[in-house]
Amino acid sequence: MKRFLLTAAAVLAMTSVCYAADTVGVVVNDVPIDTDAVIESGRTLVPLRGVFEQLGYSVKWNAETKEAIFVNGDKYMTIDAKDGGVYIGAPHSSIAPPVKADTDVPAQLINDRLYLPLRAASEGLGLSVDWDGETKTVYVKDGEENVTTPDIDTTDLKADNTMAFKMNEMMPTNENYMFSPLSIKMALALAANGADGETQAEIAKTAGLGDIATYNAYARKLIETYKAQSDDEKTEDDDVYSYFEAKHEKTQLSVANSVWLNTDKAGDIKFKDDYIKAMQKFYDAEINNVGMKDGAERINKWCSDKTNGKIPQIINSSDFLAALVNAVYFKAEWSQQFDEYFTRDGDFTDRNGEKQTLEFMEQTEDFMYYEDKDLQIVKMPYVGGSTAMYVALSNDKRVNITSYINKMENKKVHIKMPKFKVEYSVELNDMLNKLGIEQAFVPGTANFKGMLQGGTNAFFVDKVLHKTFIEVDENGTEAAAVTAVIMEATSALDPEKPVIKDFIADKPFSYIIRDEETGEILFMGEYAFAK
Repeated sequence: MKRFLLTAAAVLAMTSVCYAADTVGVVVNDVPIDTDAVIESGRTLVPLRGVFEQLGYSVKWNAETKEAIFVNGDKYMTIDAKDGGVYIGAPHSSIAPPVKADTDVPAQLINDRLYLPLRAASEGLGLSVDWDGETKTVYVKDGEENVTTPDIDTTDLKADNTMAFKMNEMMPTNENYMFSPLSIKMALALAANGADGETQAEIAKTAGLGDIATYNAYARKLIETYKAQSDDEKTEDDDVYSYFEAKHEKTQLSVANSVWLNTDKAGDIKFKDDYIKAMQKFYDAEINNVGMKDGAERINKWCSDKTNGKIPQIINSSDFLAALVNAVYFKAEWSQQFDEYFTRDGDFTDRNGEKQTLEFMEQTEDFMYYEDKDLQIVKMPYVGGSTAMYVALSNDKRVNITSYINKMENKKVHIKMPKFKVEYSVELNDMLNKLGIEQAFVPGTANFKGMLQGGTNAFFVDKVLHKTFIEVDENGTEAAAVTAVIMEATSALDPEKPVIKDFIADKPFSYIIRDEETGEILFMGEYAFAK
């Protein structure tokens, strides 16, 4: 089948031969649709309402202005039946006014039905169109098929947490902190997909992405898996519970991505089509245009929506060219909850040796546990078992918890730890620079030719912002993180008589929340000061 973009005023451009109307077939996203083809000026024309509705667009007709508006998410196409013009972009928008498409044949009203040039739609909306001469069939697809999905087996892919522990070494010692390695890694992956050369290599190596195509496939599977688990997760606790026992809620774990362009600053700068398609296909990213008036407000609202209101703001100014934003949200109940009856006030000794009174949760149950003369680690699983929090008491707060997981054994453990809440924000430029991402931050040196085009074609990362939230109580954990990459342009068995291990977190402790299937560290932090 020979592929081409149609240049005539409908789905099929004819040359010297005209086929009968009833011989023309139209298949949209592999679904045949009924059409009433007509012959006009030697060309076969097909009414497009059915085509675009099959593509997921809503189609509205304004009889007064004689405008047809096709809408699918953030994609808009307007057809002015009076002059036959085809316009791509949000209608009547002061921020991103629609652009008239270059069409060789105008849109037409024939027998009160609208026919439009698909070449404009193809280029402006990312459609692909193919013509099979043997079967006289037009094939229309939504453009995602143009993004190659690598034939990669992601079954055994595991997380590379190298960056997580290196960043942990750089975190402050004078305040509580918590960060999301997953959120940072995925935001950097959004940037890496638009980078090239040494710039891309530095980002990929530092973030532990490996081969970009492989990570894209892995990220897509991860996002789909978390969505499915949040939507459909069902455990024994959901089905079997007594009248006196509370039914567990589902674990919520979601990863969201979005890409934003400030059209007031952009001028002729825009995201490249291939980059947008990759963001949508692999990262399920929302693509948005904003302006100086509403840029910060809309991005912050998106962050708040995706984190259940826990991170209501990531930027405080609309003065940016583009933003690549990732949000991670997690909420889960302990598999073995703490009874509020046993929660009591107790003393917590912070890193400075000062004592503060906090509310301590307490329980004695079977947990996976490890200890040596310098370290104690306990694993507290969440409902369903696919995620867990590991808490470590150590003489060295920088302990790599994951290196001890295989050494843990099932023990009877008496846990006493404070309820806590931490909110933390940090600009990651210096940290990422020290870890190996250098070129991306240098105007004139950074190479993001795969992401943006126009202007001077010289783009760089201005800053990487990161905000997190975590709250731990008797029921479980709620945590959230947002990472924004801001772009600019330049000119075992219990013993018969179990020994109960005391795990008393009345001094600074570190913790991670981990995906038990992939090993991906969702969140990492330390609680060292009572606030």
